[in-house]
Amino acid sequence: MKKKLFLLVILVLVPSAFCKDITMTLDQKEYYFLTGEDALLTIHTNNTYDKAINGMLSYTITQEINQGNFHYSSTNTKSSSFNIISGENDVKLNFGTSENPMTLTVDMDYSFTEQEQKQVILENIMIHFVDDESQKQNQQNQVSEKSQSAQQHPSQQQNSQQQTTQEKMQEMLDEMFNQNQQQNTPQDRLQNSQMSQDSNALKKQIQEQLQQEQKLQKEFQKNLGENNEFQKEHQELLNKGYNLTGGNIDPETNNTGDFELEYQNKDGKKASLQGRLENGELERLDKDSQESRQNMLEKLKENEKFQKYDEQLKNQGFNRTGTKFSNEKNSTEIKLNYKNELNRTAEITAEIKNNTFKKVNLEIEKNRSYWWLILFAIPLIGFLIYKKLHKKPVEKKIGKKKPAKPFDHKKEAKMLLAKAGELFSKKKYKDAYGTAAQAIRLYLAYENRLNKELANDDIIMYLRNNKKPYKNIKKCFDLCSLVEFAKYKANKKDFDKIMNLGKKIIE
Repeated sequence: MKKKLFLLVILVLVPSAFCKDITMTLDQKEYYFLTGEDALLTIHTNNTYDKAINGMLSYTITQEINQGNFHYSSTNTKSSSFNIISGENDVKLNFGTSENPMTLTVDMDYSFTEQEQKQVILENIMIHFVDDESQKQNQQNQVSEKSQSAQQHPSQQQNSQQQTTQEKMQEMLDEMFNQNQQQNTPQDRLQNSQMSQDSNALKKQIQEQLQQEQKLQKEFQKNLGENNEFQKEHQELLNKGYNLTGGNIDPETNNTGDFELEYQNKDGKKASLQGRLENGELERLDKDSQESRQNMLEKLKENEKFQKYDEQLKNQGFNRTGTKFSNEKNSTEIKLNYKNELNRTAEITAEIKNNTFKKVNLEIEKNRSYWWLILFAIPLIGFLIYKKLHKKPVEKKIGKKKPAKPFDHKKEAKMLLAKAGELFSKKKYKDAYGTAAQAIRLYLAYENRLNKELANDDIIMYLRNNKKPYKNIKKCFDLCSLVEFAKYKANKKDFDKIMNLGKKIIE
């Protein structure tokens, strides 16, 4: 009887131990988007493990390029760490956009290790970019796959070996920096080329040039990924829930060049690592994130010197108009800008190093109108002396003090928006996007009687809680943040949308 009971327990427990898996589902096999739209795909995940699973999501994007008699197949494989929480969840993946009609074929592979190496494979997903709404043919055609042992997929078994932290990071670097290669495809080079050569010779030349560039980038990525200091900072962001989402490198040699990596967590907060590798050694490494910026601002508000200066400026009629951050080696400089109704400016500058404020300084713009005031004052003083000598003193009447003129936030926001346009025309894209966001943020804060500068997240939370429109504003803030500190590639189309939104809100 005991043996039977023991066997029964095994029969009950064994299935429960082995039935745990991960299922990934797409609503469609083929997706249609208008040119200029982002190709956002929603993956429905079902994780029956009683914990979050951290694995590697790889996807291969294939594009067929046809130009006259020239045919070229462009393929890019991308990888990034991918965390799937326990239970059912929806995750959005952005496969970018296209200004021209085209079709992409996407193969996805999610690999993870739980006692053994496992995979979930979704193949031949089609993404179509079309010019007209009538060309969209979106139909419900669900595609669903469960995790299987990696051994059941011999063709991919070699790529599914258990990876060390460094190898995973290297894969993510490969994926992120391949985006730059995709932006400079043979199709682009063919269109821009004026050479009247045979298409086969041109194809060979393009391929050789690409191979040289890719080799240099691969070697630089490898040297960067093997740097211990870089590994430490990268892993720290991953441990905090950030995933690598973008990047850019500018190698001069295989172990010297500049780099920038972009990260984002599930709440949409962004972070970045940027710096310079010199002969294989990190010459500079700056870490930045919205989260750390907010924490530094909160810490600054607790500083007695800052509180004194901030109160002094408020009493003198100054209002805060913006905040800027800049990183230099192991320190961060914070500049808080102020302006009064006479357009005089002031600035509080704080330097934080090793989580401690080293200095907090106040600088107020001096009045630049001394000479004409003196010239005007001389005859006025003479007239007053004459009146005093020839007339009896008049008893002073005590009247009510005129209230200070209210801060014209609408006027200030318009000025900032105009300044953003000027900065963009001067190709100061980072400052242009930051100033445009500052204009919208300033207007919304004072228009809603909050009467203080707020962070992007605080503004969005207020609008959402008070059931006011916020979605387009959030998109605008997110894009501005990307350009401002994560170097998303600025372009006129995006910037014009932000400017039009700002004008619509402020008007």
